[in-house]
Amino acid sequence: MNDRTEYLNREDRAVIANISDQEFHSDQAGLGLYTIPACAPGERCAVTTVYGRTELYDMGDDRKGERYWAARLIAKSVLAEHNPDADLRRYGVILCAGDVPLDAELADADARRVAFFREQVEQADALYARASNRPEMISDVQRRAARHLGLDRPWLVKIAPMQECPVCGDPVKVGVALCRHCGAVLDEGKAARFGVLRVPSRGRGIGDEAVSNTRDSFARGESEEALAGATSGGSRDLGNGAATLLKGHRI
Repeated sequence: MNDRTEYLNREDRAVIANISDQEFHSDQAGLGLYTIPACAPGERCAVTTVYGRTELYDMGDDRKGERYWAARLIAKSVLAEHNPDADLRRYGVILCAGDVPLDAELADADARRVAFFREQVEQADALYARASNRPEMISDVQRRAARHLGLDRPWLVKIAPMQECPVCGDPVKVGVALCRHCGAVLDEGKAARFGVLRVPSRGRGIGDEAVSNTRDSFARGESEEALAGATSGGSRDLGNGAATLLKGHRI
């Protein structure tokens, strides 16, 4: 919090309780930066005391004005009760009626948090139903909500880091050999190691057809199993073609 303790009124105080395992920060401009610590494992809640304070503000012409802010008014601003999109009460942070949080107050805080988390899970389910191939659309809050409620959802998958293909500009996973959208080779060493890239010594060889087919499969979005089959099939075709050439020409 703001370290200008000379402006604090310790006779005027308000208590904030947090039942969440998250830590929150609130910048109150001239009143200071407030930190609401997370609730430690095994504890009922974490408690933060907010004191009334006098704010100094610039009136112009090198003049300073003073304005007093009551502790409960500051605490409500810290909780962002006025902003539905940032209200910390949704996560289990409350302004206590007295100096010590009551069991009933903590129970109400938990009920409000559960209701908010259930709403978040419902929204995530709707998003996933519309675009199951875009799990990155699920927010961190929605994932946290599902885990807190002990729910198993298909969109609780780990999102792989993505990069932009330098050729087509579409997103691809970091570390892939080929772009699944345009077939561009992103890692020649890995592509050659897994048999999806063959460079003939001169001209266009028979193996190039297998590479082209593999790139087309990436562009169509086929599975890795299908790509593996296409690659192995290309290798067999290469061997058969070579045998045919040797059979038709005497050495």
